[in-house]
Amino acid sequence: MKVLLIAPPIMDDLFWDRPVSIAMDAVRECPPYGIFLLQAVLQHAQHEAIVADLIADGSHRIDRYSQQLEDCGLVGIAATSMSWPTAVAVIKQVREHRPDVPIVLGGIHPTMFDFYILSSFPVDYIVRGEGEVAIVELCAALERGGGVEGVPNLSWRDSEGRVCRNPISAKISKYELAEFPVPDFSQLPMKLYKGLSIESSRGCAFDCSFCSTSYRKTWRGMPADRFVDRLAQMLSQVGRTQLGMIHVIDDEFSMNPKRTIEITDIMRRRCMKAELIYDSRATDLLYDGLIPSIAEFTGQFLVGAECGYDEGLLKIGKGTTTKILEDAAARLHAEGLAGYADFSFVLGLPWETVHEVRKTCQFAAHLFAAYGVRILLQWYCQIPGSRLWEADREAGLVNESMYNDYGFFRNLYLFRTGVKLSPQEVWEISDTVSALQRLSKLQYPDRRMVEYGHPEPIGLYYPQEVMTRRPDGLASLREVALPEKKHAMRRFDPVAQSAVSMERPLRHMSN
Repeated sequence: MKVLLIAPPIMDDLFWDRPVSIAMDAVRECPPYGIFLLQAVLQHAQHEAIVADLIADGSHRIDRYSQQLEDCGLVGIAATSMSWPTAVAVIKQVREHRPDVPIVLGGIHPTMFDFYILSSFPVDYIVRGEGEVAIVELCAALERGGGVEGVPNLSWRDSEGRVCRNPISAKISKYELAEFPVPDFSQLPMKLYKGLSIESSRGCAFDCSFCSTSYRKTWRGMPADRFVDRLAQMLSQVGRTQLGMIHVIDDEFSMNPKRTIEITDIMRRRCMKAELIYDSRATDLLYDGLIPSIAEFTGQFLVGAECGYDEGLLKIGKGTTTKILEDAAARLHAEGLAGYADFSFVLGLPWETVHEVRKTCQFAAHLFAAYGVRILLQWYCQIPGSRLWEADREAGLVNESMYNDYGFFRNLYLFRTGVKLSPQEVWEISDTVSALQRLSKLQYPDRRMVEYGHPEPIGLYYPQEVMTRRPDGLASLREVALPEKKHAMRRFDPVAQSAVSMERPLRHMSN
């Protein structure tokens, strides 16, 4: 069977209703691993699989793939919540050109909201959770011309339009993960992506309340030697990238520090040269021998610090403390690796007042000033899948229909359901961070050591000029916020029960 697999980018309609790529897809950090892995799995099963990488194209249009669309037997579209509006645009185009072709969706957003999507959009199937086995069995079932009742993880509509859910199969084991064929990136346009992507594990052993990553409280790490085998195959293609780096897309590459050390020992014995980008936990960095072991293979890494005060870390279930975070930064500084580390913090968690947000900013500034780690400050965003989002969904504040259209990043209603600070307080925090950025520039004139983005909804509906002119903000609330709130509520439609899963935090921009 010929299958057209489509990877829609994260986009927003910022300029005259013309969608443009944003966040990591705007700079093309690395190719979408999942869709290329499915291509490799399908080809291994003797199917013809073509990837329409719209992230590489920087477009929501599928016109250049019209020939492949005309004679394919199945269209597969992968989507996170952040790329879902682009996926909706792609679905519409596919249906305009091929009303008959079966469409299957995969990825975290369709997994969570299969009932709603099958009931509201012209698609035929949704694979819930892991898709490597399910997509092959779906193709086999369609080729046989029989039913799809035996395809694992599949949600589908029967002849009367009712949504049916097949049972979820057991999670793919760490050994099975290692046996999948390595994605083929050899046809990527030269120097388009900054690096390539690979996985060494799936899931996370923790369950932070703000986090929407897939497979929380379940972690499966490939055997060290098998991962290095896969990495060696990937390195032969890394010359096609801008920076020659490999993104290890795991939620936490160093979740098992012993395995990480074993991986680097094997790489060293094989005389492998690789620069890796990965996520790590502060607690892992304190494991004896980890930092020296990984140092020569590190291009950049991120530590999810999240909060600058212990009460907040306890509330989110991070499993760490500010002392652990500082000890990790100090050890990185002592080992000469601090300049490769990004410590990421979330501002405006639902329980936070301006006092707690300032604590986080002050702690982050201390880590930067004392140890030379780069700090990333980002505002909390309501992304489906986390325990915090689910609580607001139960309370009737948010639901899945709010993510169908471009612009939810800029939606004032969505922002203020999560962040409880006043617009004036948000501006005060932004002014404080701007001062910190100016100071950091004096010490590091050639590198941005404090990354921060002022929340777009506040910038749009509470511009600083307005807040300066009317410091109480009350008139601004009535004049500016109300139209946006009406718009948000107009799209707030009750929906039926949906499957609940998880998604990566906005920090990673890749759910």
